[in-house]
Amino acid sequence: MIYLSFQNKTKNKIKRNLGIDSLRIIAIFFIINHHIIYHGVSINKIYNFSFKNNLLLFMNTIFCSGVNIFGMISGFVGFRSHNYSNLIYLLFQTFIYNYGIALYFKITKPLSVKDLNLYLYPLFISDYWYFTAYFSMYFFLQIINSGIKEIGKREFGIFNFIIFSIFSCFNQISHYSAVLRKDLFGLTNGFSYIWLIILYFYGGYFGKFNNDSHNYNKFIIFLLCISFILIVALLRNIIIINKIKSYKSDFSMLVEYTSPSSVIISICFIIMLSKINIQFFPLKKIIGFFSPLTYGVYLLHNHKLVRHNIIRYKYAWILKYHSSRLLWIEFFESSKIFLFCSFIDYFRLLLFKITKIRDICKLLSIIIIKIGNTFLFFFELLY
Repeated sequence: MIYLSFQNKTKNKIKRNLGIDSLRIIAIFFIINHHIIYHGVSINKIYNFSFKNNLLLFMNTIFCSGVNIFGMISGFVGFRSHNYSNLIYLLFQTFIYNYGIALYFKITKPLSVKDLNLYLYPLFISDYWYFTAYFSMYFFLQIINSGIKEIGKREFGIFNFIIFSIFSCFNQISHYSAVLRKDLFGLTNGFSYIWLIILYFYGGYFGKFNNDSHNYNKFIIFLLCISFILIVALLRNIIIINKIKSYKSDFSMLVEYTSPSSVIISICFIIMLSKINIQFFPLKKIIGFFSPLTYGVYLLHNHKLVRHNIIRYKYAWILKYHSSRLLWIEFFESSKIFLFCSFIDYFRLLLFKITKIRDICKLLSIIIIKIGNTFLFFFELLY
């Protein structure tokens, strides 16, 4: 007989990988910098390919990997268990920020919010594409996780190589070939739940076999990964500039999460950080503090009202600085956004703990699963 299951993580608590937790912070930092470049500086409006602009394009190639890193981390840590209460918790958190920020702008800038009621539905109406895609993907994970647990290392590696060849390499060729010029697999540059599932498989591979991988010198691994990141980003940057200069493409190339370069860069970061054994106690406390706040930072700074009213075109002024100072200034601005959003989300986290939102989500999850099992019982009586 088929039953939906509720898995309690407290029974088999898995030791956290602090390297992966630190990678969450790096990933959200990358995403903030990408948004500053793409929306704030509006690099897609700048056709003067000076060294400064090329430098921003080069860094943006690396920053774009932040989304893929988050997707891979989901697979790295998530394949061991599946708990619907986590999804309900994220839904609560997304709703709070989606509606709360809209309410703030409705009070302070009434003309910026046409219909406040639309923000009651973050899953369907708002601009949080990642949450919508993750929500859709989540219902496939129980089956996906079962497959990841059963498959062997070689078979899993071959499988990932095949989907990389098809959905990244071949898809990139077809997208920019003179004959096809289309998105064959409907991945929409990675803005879809299908792409998140693919990233989940990548992350699941490295998460499952992380302890079984070869124990080479960590410095050599770090050096090789950094070299791959810089070389791949440079090649990608050259291709982007040449295609845009020749009018064979537009600046949508800057946000192609499905590109082979973005996948390779993300994998390099996963390999590097998953091998780091952090022992310095103050650093462990810092990582432990900021890591749970990263999703809140994403929700806060990437709300479409925040993006339109606070970020868009507001950072073009950094281009007046010399290239030697440009990146430091951008990092300083992104750090301010990160710290401010983390500060707000910390109080949201405290509020959720006081109101026991996590326990409420677990209770709702149990109720939903029991209702589902009731329907399955009657279905099996008929079929």
